[in-house]
Amino acid sequence: MPRPALLVVTLAGSLWFLAGCAAADPSPRSKGGSPHSGGDPLAADSLRALPVGRFDFESSSPDDPTLAAEELSGLAGLGREDYIAVSDAHAVVHRLTIRIDPATGAVRSATIGKPIPLTDENGARLSEPANAKDREAIVCDPDSDEIWIADERTGADPKAPSISRHRLSDGVRTARLTCDHDSMLTVFRRIRSNKGFESLALAPDGSALWTANEDALTIDGAAAGKAPGIIRLQELDRALRPLAQFAYPVDPWQPIRSPILLAGKEVSGLSELLALPRGRLLALERSFCGNARGMPTLENRLYLVDPSGATDLASLRSGLVGRSYVAAKKVLLWRKDWGLTNSNFEGMALGPTLADGSRSLILIADNDGGTAQSLFTIRLVAP
Repeated sequence: MPRPALLVVTLAGSLWFLAGCAAADPSPRSKGGSPHSGGDPLAADSLRALPVGRFDFESSSPDDPTLAAEELSGLAGLGREDYIAVSDAHAVVHRLTIRIDPATGAVRSATIGKPIPLTDENGARLSEPANAKDREAIVCDPDSDEIWIADERTGADPKAPSISRHRLSDGVRTARLTCDHDSMLTVFRRIRSNKGFESLALAPDGSALWTANEDALTIDGAAAGKAPGIIRLQELDRALRPLAQFAYPVDPWQPIRSPILLAGKEVSGLSELLALPRGRLLALERSFCGNARGMPTLENRLYLVDPSGATDLASLRSGLVGRSYVAAKKVLLWRKDWGLTNSNFEGMALGPTLADGSRSLILIADNDGGTAQSLFTIRLVAP
């Protein structure tokens, strides 16, 4: 996501690594009470999102600035207390240890471990700055020692989003999906600037991946503004073969009225997806917009999304303007205005199952550079 407004804001080791990435639930389920009689609250017909709170911490500054843990834009669980994050600023991923209180869901501590530089297929480090920017989301393959990364670019080409697969052990790229790989994907050549693949999700059974363009393609109508922007949810199989596309409306933003120099800088988009049982998704939207008083703020919205009744858009390659289709259904779970703080939350991952059977959700903020890091946790429960 472009961050011209955020430039203004800145004025104010373990067994599961040997076996590969862990399964989606990084902790054993408690034998205590559960908010959902069927067991997993994520499989319930509906969900509630109960905010827990934020956790701010500092990362270190390495001697090599290209290995800095800054602009962390995507987060994925590796098992128990271990996670992996991808940088929007450098071609590197970072291991994190995040300890969650099993009773409250609050973050007890967070530390960033050794960075893993990303390389091409031959083991050569990806160059900076040309091949370093705009990696936005990450998921971990539970059946191998590999990660998938969503990129708003292909190499240095800012008009061609892509998905790459790397070994977690050494960062070597083992595969890459580009917009030219399949005719269904060629529509993503029509992204708006810096509005490509911002999200990535892996189905709980590992059978499918999901991604999406952050804001409307140029052929699909206007970007999110005073009216919603229509984006395309893209489903892929494990081999990165495209399966289907579904429309998703990104919320409009409220205008900034003061200060006047920020009026017209508003942006809104889909920043992350997380796959749930029964084919549903969690969608994290993020905006720079006006609050109820017209003052500038960063805003997040969390939605439960069901694409099961939506129209498959795979054949609508010339655009959606003037076409009839049914969009994915979405239900608002949580919304938060942050003001002008280090709260550009754009990545999320499931945390452990808590003592009461609810599920923790961890958000991570892109800090726009520097060592200040922020997490925010939410409890997901069945009504």
